[in-house]
Amino acid sequence: MNPVYTGAIASQKKDYRFKIGTIGEKKPQDWIVVEERHEPLIDSKSFAIVQDKLKSRQRPRQDGETSLFAGLIKCGECGKSLTIRTTHAKHPQQIYACKTYGAFGKNHCTQHRVEYDTLYHLVLNKIRDCAKAALTDGEAIAGKLTDTCEAEQKGQREALERSLTKDEERIEVLEKMVLRLYEDMVAGRISEANFNLMLDKTQKEQAELKERVAQGRKKLADEMRLAMDAKQWVDAIQEYADITELDAATLNRLIKEIVVHEHIDSDKTRHISIEIHFNLKPIPEVEQVKG
Repeated sequence: MNPVYTGAIASQKKDYRFKIGTIGEKKPQDWIVVEERHEPLIDSKSFAIVQDKLKSRQRPRQDGETSLFAGLIKCGECGKSLTIRTTHAKHPQQIYACKTYGAFGKNHCTQHRVEYDTLYHLVLNKIRDCAKAALTDGEAIAGKLTDTCEAEQKGQREALERSLTKDEERIEVLEKMVLRLYEDMVAGRISEANFNLMLDKTQKEQAELKERVAQGRKKLADEMRLAMDAKQWVDAIQEYADITELDAATLNRLIKEIVVHEHIDSDKTRHISIEIHFNLKPIPEVEQVKG
């Protein structure tokens, strides 16, 4: 965590004792931070994305090192992470492979093998390509992203709206049912035990429906921000036209996740495709990798 990126300065980061000297590092929440001291290097939203993802990606390997793509790369079939290891070949390579395959074998998922070097250069080149395209005509790209995504998701949004309306109507019905149940118990038409049994069942269904509705409404609200997000993505990616190497901060600022798909033909030929999902960009970049 370095608040300098957002235009702030931080002091009192070390624990210092008179006649003893520095005895340790303070926690970031104990620093003295002064905002707006210089021009920020990145906006606060991007900074927050990076910090949250860095925290979630602290997954050290057996050698104690954290893989560059840890927490970002996952299997497109089973949804589990791809973990990194070093092969025992004559010329060892670092490769990513499906965690499910490694734990349970081919009956549960396939290997989804991708060499680290291949993935590194694919992502680096894709970032550069997208940045150069954005510099050429960023407004047109943002518009195309929004239009394409809206066209693809129009039917999904309409179906989601119908489903949400149905769930909300069911919640109203359940609320009326609870009231009638209470009236029946008071009138002696049902016992208190039966009332409690039916109440528990009704309230459980209500809670599930309300949670589903809340998630659905959030998804719809997120989709309404597509145009704004596409423009923000174009602005963010333009800075990386001349990038020469990757680091964790860059990956976490730009990339939401990397999804690896594998298809195996009847003749055992492996076909790997890799989706690069950028933060703020509604449509992933897809690359084919030779199996």
